Amino acid sequence: MTVSRKALFRVDASAVIGSGHLMRCLTLAKAVQQSGWSVVFACRAHSGNLIQWLRDQGLDVLELTAPATNTQATDYAAWLGVTEQQDAAELIGQLQQPVDLLVIDHYGLSKTFEQAMTSFYQKLLVIDDLANRPHHCDYLLDQNLYPQLHSRYDSLVNKEATLLLGPSYVLLRPEFATFQRTAKADQLRFLVFYGGTDELNLTSRTIKALQQLQKTDFHADIVIGLANPHRMELEKLCAKDSRFNLYINTPQMAELMSQATLMIGAGGSTHWERCALALPALVVTLAENQVASTLSLVEAGVCGYLGQGQNLTALQLTDAVQQLLENPEQLQLMSDKAKQLVPQGGGCAAIVDLLNTEFQGRH
Repeated sequence: MTVSRKALFRVDASAVIGSGHLMRCLTLAKAVQQSGWSVVFACRAHSGNLIQWLRDQGLDVLELTAPATNTQATDYAAWLGVTEQQDAAELIGQLQQPVDLLVIDHYGLSKTFEQAMTSFYQKLLVIDDLANRPHHCDYLLDQNLYPQLHSRYDSLVNKEATLLLGPSYVLLRPEFATFQRTAKADQLRFLVFYGGTDELNLTSRTIKALQQLQKTDFHADIVIGLANPHRMELEKLCAKDSRFNLYINTPQMAELMSQATLMIGAGGSTHWERCALALPALVVTLAENQVASTLSLVEAGVCGYLGQGQNLTALQLTDAVQQLLENPEQLQLMSDKAKQLVPQGGGCAAIVDLLNTEFQGRH
């Protein structure tokens, strides 16, 4: 009889933190679950948490108490809402027994928390992309592409840790493995997506920019999140022009990406989804932590960079799109290079194999 391994994911979502960390953990959690592990999440009840949403999907969640102050802090350490020692003590108080694998994906947690948890896990996997604080772990996963990819963690991680670095380990949702690129050379299709909220309303600016193109025969899929504050305006804009289709919180992202000629949007985890589907892009950054990886991808030739979102003008965007449309070979080159960066289906399979091999001989 095989012993079920247990993995615990310590990750938060909130209005400040966003949902990206939780989503990538969920991708890995589902992959280890499929290979026979049992999975539990531990999340703090911040404002805007997704604890109930996880439970609705049939997952076990240990709920850590809401922080006394409703943190709107931009400082990553303050994202936790308590001290690292308090976080560890509360989590240990809720755990019945140690787990086989602890996975941490949190900018507010570091070596302090990791060492406080030592007797409660056999192996520790840390997911990070800031490289700004020390860790003591068995595995460190950073799925992004950076100039000093292999030296960034030299002074931050214990020597014996296994580093899983770069897009070949990207945590890609399974639907991005099932679609192949189907974009047709004779059908111009744009995909526009600026993340879940798009407070700057770049979506509206982009619709107006596309309406100024010399080439008028195109189709554009406009995707927004449920939290987009400009939804009514965008519904009106798209209703007035039959070339535009508005999707709200769509589960069809992989399919839309596979059909698009060009994507226009923001940096962040969408980069890797696009690469998996060989989709060229024009990108802006909406946060400081998106800049380095976006610039690395520009250098790798998989997208064009339009600078920071708040500075983007409709005219600048029209010109950039126009230029790419006049250079179909550049679009094709972007597509080819993107495909080479991310393995078919992403990196989950490699990570699960590694973990299963590691735990094979253990009881």
